[in-house]
Amino acid sequence: MTTRPQLTSDATDGSRYPRDTMLPPPVITFAIPYHRNIDYLLEAVASVRAQTISNWELVIVDDCGPDDASVIIAGLGDNRIRYLRNEANLGLASNWNECLRQSTTALVTLLHSDDRLLPGYGAAVLSAAGRHPDTAAFFTDASIIGSDGAPARSLPDFVKRFAHRPRRDHQVAGDTDLASVLANNYIFCPTLCYRASLVGTAPFDPRWSFVVDLDHVTRLLLAGRQLWGIRSPLYEYRRHASNQTSLLTADATRFAEEIALYREVATAAKATGWRHSARAARHRTMVRMHLVLQVANDALHARFTPAREKQLMLWNDLRGDRQHDRPRGRSV
Repeated sequence: MTTRPQLTSDATDGSRYPRDTMLPPPVITFAIPYHRNIDYLLEAVASVRAQTISNWELVIVDDCGPDDASVIIAGLGDNRIRYLRNEANLGLASNWNECLRQSTTALVTLLHSDDRLLPGYGAAVLSAAGRHPDTAAFFTDASIIGSDGAPARSLPDFVKRFAHRPRRDHQVAGDTDLASVLANNYIFCPTLCYRASLVGTAPFDPRWSFVVDLDHVTRLLLAGRQLWGIRSPLYEYRRHASNQTSLLTADATRFAEEIALYREVATAAKATGWRHSARAARHRTMVRMHLVLQVANDALHARFTPAREKQLMLWNDLRGDRQHDRPRGRSV
């Protein structure tokens, strides 16, 4: 259990405002889709209040979770923060869409409730958005932290460090860049700041439990939209046993969704004439390598049933590709 941050309403620095302070109009929304774990939520809120900019709003959308934090958030006395609670559970993707609908600014970041922003995040994305007015979304590099907030690293994260991409801030657009994203999955999607006018109020597909944001990114790029990458680690992404990624990795749900998504993208990219993206989606090397790693890890820890399930999933995926690529006989 992490130590709960001490958040007060005293105007002790430029990032904290009491209720009677005149505030500048917000230019960016930090929207937190929340379900449980008040301690992590308060760390996320603290990271927003520590931004070097002050003209933001924070919207917390509680998806009818078991850990209502409304009283604690109200006690902060910060007029820039709104806490909303859904009447019924909407599910992950629909609650993300609700976060966008509740935002009032042109730029919106969906900050995961167990993650943290670094102080310069808001200033960096606002600066990039000003320079690139036609760009749909902006993303930053991320640092990995563990359940205790200390730096952490997993093998997949280590591999992503060597992804083929520019070392400086750069645009992501078109066939070649989408192929690179599909091959290396180097965008930490929670770091994305969206331009609301270009992504709409319901961009996330409720079909998915894990690949919600990757699905949206691929659809943006296939539609001809542009992203902008900021090569500074301004977001702290938390890996812990109870988060959605860990749970869906353990039972192979994430891999089933990734394979299904990559197949869809392969078809769409081929129809668009994007041969590089179609090939990267068809090969899905990173997904398959991760499956192999998880099979070995499950077997090493005597989790033989999950290991067999993932091994069968990998075999069926590879066999499906071989059958797809097999030359068709001529019809008579």
